[in-house]
Amino acid sequence: GDTLAVNNSNVPQSERIYQELKEAILSGEIAPSTVLSQNELARQYDVSRSPVRDALRRLEQEGLVQLVPKVGALVKADDFSDAVDVTEIRSVLEGYVARRLAHSVTYEELKELRASLQLVKEAIDDGDIEAFYHRERAHHDKLAAMVRNKRLVRVLESLVDPLCNRAYSAYVRRSPEAAEVMYKEHQAILAAIEEGDGTKAEALMRKHIQRMHAAMLQMAGYDGQSIEF
Repeated sequence: GDTLAVNNSNVPQSERIYQELKEAILSGEIAPSTVLSQNELARQYDVSRSPVRDALRRLEQEGLVQLVPKVGALVKADDFSDAVDVTEIRSVLEGYVARRLAHSVTYEELKELRASLQLVKEAIDDGDIEAFYHRERAHHDKLAAMVRNKRLVRVLESLVDPLCNRAYSAYVRRSPEAAEVMYKEHQAILAAIEEGDGTKAEALMRKHIQRMHAAMLQMAGYDGQSIEF
């Protein structure tokens, strides 16, 4: 949106191209299977091919495109079955995280989690979708880190799925009320953790992930099995 800093002339060329292409891919403006020509993009942005190459490389690292030698990049098509699998595993693991924290969280950690959630709320109030996206994910990461199980954190990091990210981003952009709903769910999860109610915290976290992903995938056009577990 117009709140993004990519319009700022002080932003490096490759960063601006990366941000604008990412936004267009995530919003669906650039459709899956589109070929992004390096030469065409260089002309469009009135730059050399070098910043275009850098931007495309970053998009490849995020799993949004596949580089095509001497041409540019191909916007990856959607494989929803993988996203459904990822959701199932995440809901179980993050539910476990919430349950564990209900029994082990310290006063200091609760303060940290409240502050983290406040940042999510501020992004919503500012209408900054990009900040909301990153802060909501960071809040999930913070919860996981507090369990102090490095393997669990690594497994969750490996489940960051490009398609889920793309669908998530599109979902929040197209449904202004979605961010508010997600924030309220996080508030309820944190309240259950604070009350020491592990069963409730786990159930709320699983529901949060399942509902969010079901809505995202529906928006992205997935019409396969329901993902209620």
